Formats: sequence, C-alpha cells, structure tokens
Amino acid sequence: MEGSELLLHCGDLECIGVLDCLEQVAPVLAVRGYEDPREAGDRLADVTRVVNAGGVRIGMVHDIQWPTPPIFTTPDGTGLQYPSSGLHDILQRKFSCAVDVVAFGDTHEELVEWRDGVLFINPGSPTYPGRRHSPGSPGTVAILDIVEGNIEPRIVNLSDYT
Repeated sequence: MEGSELLLHCGDLECIGVLDCLEQVAPVLAVRGYEDPREAGDRLADVTRVVNAGGVRIGMVHDIQWPTPPIFTTPDGTGLQYPSSGLHDILQRKFSCAVDVVAFGDTHEELVEWRDGVLFINPGSPTYPGRRHSPGSPGTVAILDIVEGNIEPRIVNLSDYT
C-alpha cells in the first residue's frame, strides 16, 4: 500500500488502532461496521460517506443492504442481486448524491463488478477472508487507480506476497 494517496476502509475494524496504523501509510477515511467503535471527527463515518478522489465520487458503506434501500447479496455472499431497474435512484437515496463507485465490505468476499456505469467493489478482507479462501490465508485488499476520472480496479491477493 506504500505510495497510496488515500486509504478507504469499509468497516469491521474492531478497534480504532487499525486506522492509526493505516494512517502511517496514507490518510484514511472509513465507515463503521456493525460492532466497530465510534470516534469523533471526520475519519470514521457512522453509516455512509462519499469521498471525492481524482474526480470520482466513491460511495462507502459497510453493508450494501443497509441502510435502505438495499441491494441484496447472493445467498452465498459472493455476488450482488441488482434491481431490474432504478439502480441509480437507489444509490442516490443511499448516498444522497450520484456516485461513480460503491465500495462496501461486510461479506468479506472480494468483488469487482460494473453495473449501469457504476463500479461495485468489495475488497474482501486482509484479516478475515471470505469463504473462497483457505483458513489462515491472508485474504485480499482492493486498489483503485484513478487517473483523470478513469477508474482501474484490482483485487490484490495477499497470499501472492507471503
């Protein structure tokens, strides 16, 4: 993550110290997971937030199904069940503005999908990887390279670096 300009965390921190450690690499903005602690200030949002980065609006939320209106996950948590219509309206209501990217966590299952011109990305988890990973494996993170409004997403499997 060295060289990153900004780190985004989609919840399940378990302790504020995670943000403190990440801030040694780059500035951090996060949203709370269900059991996460609270802190005063702008670093940790309670439910949702929108971050402007490189001309791209990134809507952040821990659980894509909450707050309403929900976008449901597949039963195994590895995918999303998009509405047949009205996706942009749902996102407008969820984030109070139009977004180019929706970054979410909760399932710990990495996902990169484009739908109706919006990137949906779940970085997975470096500490509690989803069911597609072997027990004890280091999991994944996501990187968004944003240049002049163009978004290049990628999932980094941390086991490639161990």
